Amino acid sequence: MRQFNDIISDLFDNTKTIPFSKVAFSSEVRKLCEQNMCGNFGKSWTCPPAVESTEELHRQLLQFNQVIIVNKVYALADSFDWEGMKSGAEDFQSKILKLKKVIRKENPDFDFIALGAGRCGICDTCTYEQQLPCRNPNEAIVSVEACGIDVMDMVKEAGLSYNNGPNTVTYVGAVFCN
Repeated sequence: MRQFNDIISDLFDNTKTIPFSKVAFSSEVRKLCEQNMCGNFGKSWTCPPAVESTEELHRQLLQFNQVIIVNKVYALADSFDWEGMKSGAEDFQSKILKLKKVIRKENPDFDFIALGAGRCGICDTCTYEQQLPCRNPNEAIVSVEACGIDVMDMVKEAGLSYNNGPNTVTYVGAVFCN
């Protein structure tokens, strides 16, 4: 397999590996999902209430001993550039999906879970509200926040910056692996 770090650095601006034990899980983060702070609660297979409980997601992630935090900084026209934020979010999720596909293709036995930022966004319209199965369950991207992970704390723990200057937005994901 091509060097894992090369694959990641081709896609993201910054990466940092931290031990799993340094990841802060918080029920408060998941409560923000349940309060529909992002507008996606009950609209996606990868968002609450469809996604597993934080306890179950935490249990799934416990099999890994390290976390590779990835981020990408996107320039905005101004601090109210919602279209720029949306475009950046879509691009970031596409990079997480590409990462998953490249890793699976080049090393199908590599065990990992890649988490994105915000709603999955692979499909134009999620089938959740129509009560139909997910069209792409192997590609679907669960967010760091839906797992109850405190992104700000995780980024701080890694020594990365979440605020990268005026007129920018930073999206953060994580790859859990051994």
